[in-house]
Amino acid sequence: MNNTPKISVVVPIYKVEKFLKRCLKSIQAQTFTDFEVLIINDGSPDRSPQIAEEFCKTDDRFFLYHKENGGLSDARNYGIERAKGEYISFIDSDDHVHKDFLKAMYDLCEKYGADMGYCKYMYSYFNTGIKLPRPSKAKAGEMDRDKALNGLIRDSMFQSYAWNKLYKTKLFTENNIRYPYMYFEDIATSGRLLYKSNKLAVCSRHLYYYEKRFGSIVGTMNAEKISDYWRSILSERNYFQYIGEYDRYKDSILDFAKKAHAINIYSIIRQHILNFDFRKMKYNLDTNKDIYLYITSDEYVAVDGIPEIPYKLVQPGRRPKKNKEKKYKI
Repeated sequence: MNNTPKISVVVPIYKVEKFLKRCLKSIQAQTFTDFEVLIINDGSPDRSPQIAEEFCKTDDRFFLYHKENGGLSDARNYGIERAKGEYISFIDSDDHVHKDFLKAMYDLCEKYGADMGYCKYMYSYFNTGIKLPRPSKAKAGEMDRDKALNGLIRDSMFQSYAWNKLYKTKLFTENNIRYPYMYFEDIATSGRLLYKSNKLAVCSRHLYYYEKRFGSIVGTMNAEKISDYWRSILSERNYFQYIGEYDRYKDSILDFAKKAHAINIYSIIRQHILNFDFRKMKYNLDTNKDIYLYITSDEYVAVDGIPEIPYKLVQPGRRPKKNKEKKYKI
C-alpha cells in the first residue's frame, strides 16, 4: 500500500448493507489505481460494518474506521482529517461509480492544473438496474472559477453535491473548510471550496451513479429539512457577504433563493396533504415567505460562522399534548 496515494476516497456508511458491496466493488475496479479508501462506519446498526470489514481483508487500499453516529457531515469530516491523498473524493455508500470515475477527473485536473474536478452523473435504480443520465449544460474542459461558481450557486450548470467531484485536499485543510452538521450541508460548503479553487476541470461523461431510493433527504422533506435547506442557502450568502464578495455573486444567490422558495412551497403543501393536517399550513407558507425575504434582504448583516434562521416552521401531523387538568372536565 502506498503511504502517500494520489487520491483519498471517503465512503461514510450507515444502514446501507443492501448497497455497500456494489459501491466498494465499483471503487475497487477503478482504472486509476493509486488511491486509498477510508470507509467511515458512522455507528451503523446493520451489517454494513461487517461487510466493509470483510472487504478490507481483500484489498489493502481499503481501511475501515469506526465512530459514534454523528451524521453524514461528521463522517465526511472524520475522513478529511485522516486523508493522505493529494486529492480527495466522496462517494456515498448507496451509490456507485464508473470504472473511469477517478481517472477521468484526475487526468483533467492534472492537465489543466485545476484544484477541482467535476463529472456528470446518472440516476440509478437498484431494483431495475436502469440508469438515466441527469441533463447538464456543462462543457468539457477547463472553466474559469467565477463562471463555474455562478453556475454552481444557481444550481443550473452544476449542483453542489459533494460526491461527483474531485478536490485538492488542501482546499479543506489549508482553508479549514468542513461540512456543517445539517441537512443540505453540501450547499453550504461547495461554493466555498470552489471559491478557494483556481479553476474547475469539467468531464462531460456521466461517471457517477446516484441511487434514487425511497427515504432520501429530498424525497422526505419535512419542517426540519426545509429549514436546513433555507439555512444552507443563507450560509452561502452569509459567507460571500462576510468576505466582501456578495455583490459579485448576488444575482446567482438571489436566483437560487427564488427557486428554493418555490420548491419549499410545494414541499410544505405536500407535507400537510400527506399528514392530512392543514391547521398550520398558512402559517408555514407565510413563514417560508418570511425566510425568503430575510435571506434576500439588503438589510441582512453577515456573521462569522454558520448563521441561524430566526423563523421556525411547524411539522404537520404532530398533535398538541392534551392538558391533563382539562381532560377530566365535563
